[in-house]
Amino acid sequence: MDNEVIYVDAEDVEVIDSPEYSCEPKSFFRDVPEIAKPLLKGANNTFDKIEKMLYTTPSLINAIKAAIPDTVLQAILIDDQKTKIAKGALKLMTKKDGSLMANLVNPKTNKIVATIPLKSVEMAPKLSQALVSFSTQMQMA
Repeated sequence: MDNEVIYVDAEDVEVIDSPEYSCEPKSFFRDVPEIAKPLLKGANNTFDKIEKMLYTTPSLINAIKAAIPDTVLQAILIDDQKTKIAKGALKLMTKKDGSLMANLVNPKTNKIVATIPLKSVEMAPKLSQALVSFSTQMQMA
């Protein structure tokens, strides 16, 4: 549920042309004191900037998420162990819940043959894709 994305097709969007709707903030204020008029003039530019920022926000969030590396444990096997695992002469030991342990077991005798060192590796595989998406959004906004 963390990475659910909602896509809306262009044909699913209904454009409403209503006289009550206006893009200009000053159309909503009739009696404004003189001191507030300069603020009202700059409000349209400010709202345009906010709108552009809102268009780029999802891709920025994805870029930030992709920059945070996932930590992965990697088993370091020698060539002989890799060959024996491929042939089925060795297998990785598992706990009752199915998670892997860092032990190689002989499937015939069910005895531990070797303990495998685990190395913590940080990976950020989606970073370049997220940055491309972000730069595209920045160009479009």
